[in-house]
Amino acid sequence: FINLQKQKNNMASTVTAANLTVTIVESYTLNGVAYGNTVEKTFTSKGKVDQRILNVATSETALFNWEAADSAGIGVAADYAYFRVTNLDDTNFVTLRLYNGADSFWYKLAAGESLMLMNNEMDAITGTTFGALADITSVLAKADTATCDVEFIAVTA
Repeated sequence: FINLQKQKNNMASTVTAANLTVTIVESYTLNGVAYGNTVEKTFTSKGKVDQRILNVATSETALFNWEAADSAGIGVAADYAYFRVTNLDDTNFVTLRLYNGADSFWYKLAAGESLMLMNNEMDAITGTTFGALADITSVLAKADTATCDVEFIAVTA
C-alpha cells in the first residue's frame, strides 16, 4: 500500500483548472412593467468540484466540510470558491446550519429553494454588535417533517 500511495502522489494530474461562471437571472413583470436583472460572477482557475444528491433525515446531517486537507466530502477552506445547496423536495423544508467553528447560523430552505454562498466567511451573534468573520467549516442540514433530497455543489481551487 505504501508503494502504491507513493506512486499515486508522484503522478501528474491531467485535470486542467477552468473558470466557473454563475449567472443569476431575475425576470418579473408586474402590471406590464418588467423588473429584474442578470448578474454574472466568474471564479477563475478552479480545479475541484464535489456535487451530490443526499437524502437528509430529520436528524442533522453533514452536507459538506471545509478543512485543511482535501478528501471525499471535504474541501480545503483556503481554496473555497462557491457552494450551492438546493432542497429538491416538493413539500417539506430543510433547516441548514452554517458553522464556522464557533458560531452557527440557521437558515430555512423551503421546498424547491436554493442557497448560494459565494464567500465562506460568516458570523452569528445575538444582539446588534458585529463580532468577527470566520471561515465556514461545515454546512449541515436537517429535514423538518420527513426526509428530503438535497443537492449541493462545492467548487474549490
